[in-house]
Amino acid sequence: MTIKKLNAVCSWILIALLLVHIFTTLVYLATGIFSLKVMMTVPKVLAMVCILHVCLSLWIVFFMHDGSKFDRYGKLNQRTFMQRLSGLMILALVHPHVKIFASFIYDHSALTPARKLMVFVVEMLFFFSIYVHLECSFSRSLITMGLIRSEKAEHAVDIGARAFSAVFFVLTFVILARFLITWPTA
Repeated sequence: MTIKKLNAVCSWILIALLLVHIFTTLVYLATGIFSLKVMMTVPKVLAMVCILHVCLSLWIVFFMHDGSKFDRYGKLNQRTFMQRLSGLMILALVHPHVKIFASFIYDHSALTPARKLMVFVVEMLFFFSIYVHLECSFSRSLITMGLIRSEKAEHAVDIGARAFSAVFFVLTFVILARFLITWPTA
């Protein structure tokens, strides 16, 4: 199996784990119902698979391709640029996501309005980055695995990924805003 194919499979595992994590988190935020075992196990496995995905992606970018030549293909590289930028944003925001969110959830501590706003902004940037990365990357992983062979099929998958990302972004926005509004204020 080539490195690109291994990375594609890795990304599918990440998507599955991410969907479980996002779904269980949104259910918790919307209803207060959660499984501590799932809420603690899935992120740990997600982190391990994410590290593998990042390492494989960096290998592909810097050793299989020239990672700095965005001007070579013009418009085609806008998508590659967004894919890489969103990946870097995810890496930059994952630590604040864990620290900010977990700190007040597990302590059940009240938040000032400014802290609630900061949590909301960081979380929405984090989820926006995830959804953009998913939108930019999903059809490419299917192409790598040979499951998509035409531009028409790629376009259809891209529309589906875009719709999925948009719906989940709006859902995340609404549920997170509602959760933070109802969370105790300091």
